[in-house]
Amino acid sequence: MAIILASVAILLSFLSFYVARSKASKRALEEIRSRNSEFQNRLEEVQRQISNIQDKSVQGTPAIAQTASTSSEITMLKTELGCIRRDLEANSQKLSMHWQAIDAIQQKQSASRGSESTPIETMEQQLSPFGELSQPTQEINPFPSLATFQGLAAEQPIQPSESYSTVQDQPARPEPYDQFVQQYQGALDRGDRQALRQMQVKELNITSDSEEILLRGSSDQATKLQAVLGGGSYMLVNGEGRYWLFPTAQTLNSFSMNQPQKGIFGYVSEMLSKPVVKKPAEVREEGGYWVVIGQGVICIPG
Repeated sequence: MAIILASVAILLSFLSFYVARSKASKRALEEIRSRNSEFQNRLEEVQRQISNIQDKSVQGTPAIAQTASTSSEITMLKTELGCIRRDLEANSQKLSMHWQAIDAIQQKQSASRGSESTPIETMEQQLSPFGELSQPTQEINPFPSLATFQGLAAEQPIQPSESYSTVQDQPARPEPYDQFVQQYQGALDRGDRQALRQMQVKELNITSDSEEILLRGSSDQATKLQAVLGGGSYMLVNGEGRYWLFPTAQTLNSFSMNQPQKGIFGYVSEMLSKPVVKKPAEVREEGGYWVVIGQGVICIPG
């Protein structure tokens, strides 16, 4: 009985909502009609003024000033006439939309009234989630029992999903030189020479012996570098016991035009506007020299 009363209350609320919407649409419709009538009156008045002005122009006025004022008045009136016509078209569209809304509301009201005349037994069958309200002795349980889920679990065992792996993918660990690459590139972008000097331990140049070996085209021996007091082509950075070799700003810029094979860096082409250090070379100190033990990578515009 409580369900029936609740359904009747819901139907009554729907009816009141539809009636309110219908009244609002009718009021809006009346406003649009009144505006349309005002626009029609203005349109007729403008047309009368235009006809009067045209009659005066036909009769002829010898004064040039009067002719100019008449033409300007005609232009203004034509402009106003165009605005009025656009407003009329917009209001006509709104009027048709409101008519459609009123028709839809009336159809819903008629359908709601038809559902009110339905017998209580039929309403009980429609509102019952299992169609069993006609049996008062049977209790309705809209939720399945726990035994049902247990039975389903017994009949259909859960299969492990193929999308999950027994070993989860480990996140990629950062390279030991990543922070130095970021500091180096940031200082270059800012033009901060002081930050670059604070990063470097020493300035290095390739030894003359290594230069001669590279000129002969022999690549069996690792490239050696030596420290210089100033004007070095490379800067040495200490990273927790490992040493990384970066090109100076001037050397890095020169890679856009020339990519020398010095056994220090390799080169890859990317869509860039200027060279960028992707990976610094790794060096090790041996007998007062610095030997390249791992080549770096320079990205060049390509």
